[in-house]
Amino acid sequence: MNWYNKLGGFGKKLLGELGYDYLPTDHNPITRALEEGDFLTRYAYIKGVENRTRMSRLAVICQMAVYDNGRGPDGDGKQKGLRRQWYSWFKTRFAQPYHNQVDAGTEFNGTGWAGRMSQTYGWLVDNANVTYRDLWVDDASRMMERWHARLFAECNIIVAVEKDSLFSDFKAAAHALGAVSLLSGKGKTSKAATEKQLREHFGWDAHYDPFTADDPLIILHISDHDYDGEQVIGPTFAEQARRYTSHILEARVGIKPESVDDWQANWYEVKTNNSGYISWSEEKALFWAVCDFCGHEWAAQGVNLTCSECGGIVTLDVDDWQPHGFEVESLPTRAYYTLLVRALLEVLPFEYVVSKLRDECKADAYSAADYIQASILEKNADYQALLEEFARLEDIKDAFERKVKDTLSELGEPHIEDWRDDGDDPEPRDFEQHVYKAQDWTGPWRPFSDRDRTAKLVEYLRDEQADIITDFENESLDW
Repeated sequence: MNWYNKLGGFGKKLLGELGYDYLPTDHNPITRALEEGDFLTRYAYIKGVENRTRMSRLAVICQMAVYDNGRGPDGDGKQKGLRRQWYSWFKTRFAQPYHNQVDAGTEFNGTGWAGRMSQTYGWLVDNANVTYRDLWVDDASRMMERWHARLFAECNIIVAVEKDSLFSDFKAAAHALGAVSLLSGKGKTSKAATEKQLREHFGWDAHYDPFTADDPLIILHISDHDYDGEQVIGPTFAEQARRYTSHILEARVGIKPESVDDWQANWYEVKTNNSGYISWSEEKALFWAVCDFCGHEWAAQGVNLTCSECGGIVTLDVDDWQPHGFEVESLPTRAYYTLLVRALLEVLPFEYVVSKLRDECKADAYSAADYIQASILEKNADYQALLEEFARLEDIKDAFERKVKDTLSELGEPHIEDWRDDGDDPEPRDFEQHVYKAQDWTGPWRPFSDRDRTAKLVEYLRDEQADIITDFENESLDW
C-alpha cells in the first residue's frame, strides 16, 4: 500500500515541517515528535495540529507504513484486533501524549479516544480506498460460523443475530436453512467484522466481489422489538456490508407482538430519550392502556387506540404512559425457525427456490453405471475366478512381507535406545525459540528426531544382519 499518497495536503505539509519528504517505515514520525513534549507549541503555526481528527488520521497512516515494513503489529504477518493496536501504540504513544499537550490539565478520556480510533480506521476504509486488512485489523470480537453446504449453488445467505447469547441457539436453524454464515453482531456490528466475514466465508477481496445481481448477498437479521433492534441494530448488518458490495437483499426476522401470547409477562420498558425512540414508540411500542370513557384496561400497541369495550377513541402520550418492547428471548428459540424461512421467502420467491433445487437434483450416470457394474461382475465367472487368484497371490505376498518385517523388528528392538544421547543436546534458549516462533500449526517442542535415530538403526541392521538380509533377498517364493 502506498500510504504516502493517503496523507493529503495537511499530512504532507506537517511531515515536511518535521523534516520528512517521504513516509518513514522504521518509526512513526508523529509519535516520535510527540515524545519531545513541546510538539504543539513548536508547530502551532500549522493549521490543523490541534485538530484531533486530522492528527489521528495522520498518526494511523504513519503507523501503517511501519506495520507494512515490520509485518504487522506483532511482526508475524497477522492482522490483530483493534484493541491490540489501541493498547500497543495508539493510546500510549499517540492519544495520551497528544491529549497532555492539547488538553493539558484535563483528565484523559480513554473511552472517547478509543472511539476516535475506531472512527479513524472506519473513515480510512470508507474514504481512502483501503480495507481493514490493509490496516492490519482482524475483528475477533464477533462470533461467526461458516458452512459449506448452501441452499442451492451461489445462494449467499447470512443469518445475523443481535447478541452473543442467541448465537448457539440459531446454529441448527441457519444450517438447515442453507445459510453460508451465522454472525453475532454483539450489539451493533462493525465494518471490520463484516469485512472479515465476507473475506473468510464468501471469498470477497478488494479486487473481487463474489456477489452479483443474480446471486446477491442475502442477510436475515434477528433483533429485539424496540427502536434499536428495528431501526439501528438490524439494518446495520446490511449497511456495513454495502461498503463491500451493492448486491444485497435483507429481511428482518425480529420478534413481532402478534407472535407473543402474554405481552405483560414478556415485555420490558423501552427508552424514550430522543425523537427516534418516541416516534417508534408511538407507532409500535406496547402500552398498558386505560380507557378515559369506561375505565377498561388492556395491553395495546401504539398510542392511537379504540377501546374494545365502549368504542371510545383513546390517545396515549408517551411522556405519561410507559412504552414497552420485546427482547428476542421473549419467544422460544424454535419459534423463530419457521420465521427464518418466511423472511427468506420475502426476498426469494418460493417458486424460484424450488426451481433452483430442481435444477440441481439430477440423476447420477456414474452411480447408475456403478450399480449395474456390481451386478455384472458378480455374475461373470472369469471375473470371479480372477478375484480368487488375486486373493491367493495376496496371501503369499502378505506372508513373506510379515516374515521379513517380524524378523528384522525382533532384531532391532533391543537397540531402539542405543542413540538416546546422540550429541543433539538442546539449551533452554532452543525451547524459548520454539515457542517464540510458534504459528497456528506449531506443535509441542520436539528437540530430538525419531527419523534420525531410525536412520541409525537402519544402518546398524544393514551392517550387523547383512547375511539375513541377503538370504531374504534371494529367497524363492512358491506361487
